[in-house]
Amino acid sequence: MGSCLLVSCSTTAPPTATPTGEVTRPAFDTFTAPNVQLPVTTAAGTCPDTVDLWVMSQGFEGGADHTVVVDFPAIATGPTEILSSEDRRIIYVAPLQEEFASCSGTAESEFLAMYSVHLGNGKVHFELNLSDDGGARTIRYADLSVTRPYIYWRAES
Repeated sequence: MGSCLLVSCSTTAPPTATPTGEVTRPAFDTFTAPNVQLPVTTAAGTCPDTVDLWVMSQGFEGGADHTVVVDFPAIATGPTEILSSEDRRIIYVAPLQEEFASCSGTAESEFLAMYSVHLGNGKVHFELNLSDDGGARTIRYADLSVTRPYIYWRAES
């Protein structure tokens, strides 16, 4: 199986100067669109229709390696931070874009129950929770790819 680079290291336009003289660069584009959409259930306010993820898995005898990247730039702005991190659970948080700041809702999937998104109080929280399953599942690496939550985790039998 081949590999795929998720973000481009080049920009499509040269840097531009703002009125304050600060130089800004366009956001990074991706080579491939997210392959999973979690539908948002809206409780109140204006919410995005979906929260999009890149989900990749590579099986091996006795288990699989999984990588998930969340497309926060589509719904969030500002800095993304790791709010909480444990061996089998991690939560990322970022401020919602202005158009979604009033949103109160959730995004989940029965098939991908380990991933959940909570939107409210002007923020989006993405959680990977492997602790509900008694199997050998651990987060191997977690960080940010540009402003996108990036997690590599392993499931073994």
